[in-house]
Amino acid sequence: MTMLRGGRLMAAVLPLALVTALASVACTGATAAGPARDSLGTGATTGLDADAVAVRVDWIGGFVTAQMLATRLPLVAIYHDGRVLTEGPVAAVWPGPALPNLQLRRISAADVQKLVDHAVAAGVGTEPDFGQPPIADAPSTRFTVRTAGGVRTMEVTALTEADGTGLTAAQQSARKAAQRLYTELTDLPATLGTGAVSEPEEYSPTAIAAFAEPWAANCPAPSSDGSAPSGSAPSASTPSDGAPAGSMPAGDPPDLCGGGGGLSREARPWPGPPLPGEPYGAGLGLSCVTSSGGDATKVLAAARTADAITPWTSEGATWRLTFRPLLPDESSCADLPAGG
Repeated sequence: MTMLRGGRLMAAVLPLALVTALASVACTGATAAGPARDSLGTGATTGLDADAVAVRVDWIGGFVTAQMLATRLPLVAIYHDGRVLTEGPVAAVWPGPALPNLQLRRISAADVQKLVDHAVAAGVGTEPDFGQPPIADAPSTRFTVRTAGGVRTMEVTALTEADGTGLTAAQQSARKAAQRLYTELTDLPATLGTGAVSEPEEYSPTAIAAFAEPWAANCPAPSSDGSAPSGSAPSASTPSDGAPAGSMPAGDPPDLCGGGGGLSREARPWPGPPLPGEPYGAGLGLSCVTSSGGDATKVLAAARTADAITPWTSEGATWRLTFRPLLPDESSCADLPAGG
């Protein structure tokens, strides 16, 4: 079984009507003189920075931890030079890997322009009435488009969760249009054609952020030799017969201290800038440090062989870290909005 980091499984099916609509955009959106300008004045985007996001879809908010909010990756980020970044599946085991499975694909600059024009034509940058479905704690879906005329956004609460309850017919229609756009942008091979999108490869960031929390006060000190920490809380975390190695049995919560279940918590020396870094957000209890250049190379190498609950030591203190690779348009922790 595979799943996206954060616990959601995703599947996208593109209705024939959407293929027809996007094909119309592809046929009429460019001429010998360049991409056509629609009534909203998008115009060509070829003069924009290659590292600038052309189209991006994010989940915003929702009932998740501060660490998940801080390190959340976009569902899709499409750059003006044709790079496409998405989060790939990871094995549904505990503890999971320290790094997310960030994947890179490529599309043509012409297809980037088609998607920009199509997203604007679908309403990004306007304020449709999507209503407020009676669903608590669901994230909002934010669409962002950057054109020569500026940045346009559109946000829909509980886009993938709402079933129409408490919404007018007009609101349901507006949400269905947004759902179609969501499907198109998160399944580019179906939208543009499989030959128009390269095969996924691992994305190698040039910088990475690490969000630090003190090693929990009620957890035993991690060992330095790889043995299980003395005094670890007992945990019936041995997988059931037939369960995948590393999986947690039903009803048994993960032991965040790393004890029990045969898990050894070897404290690793932190190879990056001194922890914990700078305070991040108000009242979140998190700090953040950015590694770039040679530091990023060392941090990424260490993180690739760690898991989500590996303890890290820096200047005599022990920390729990959550990693967030920085995207091409990001350079520091300050580029990651708290609560986003």
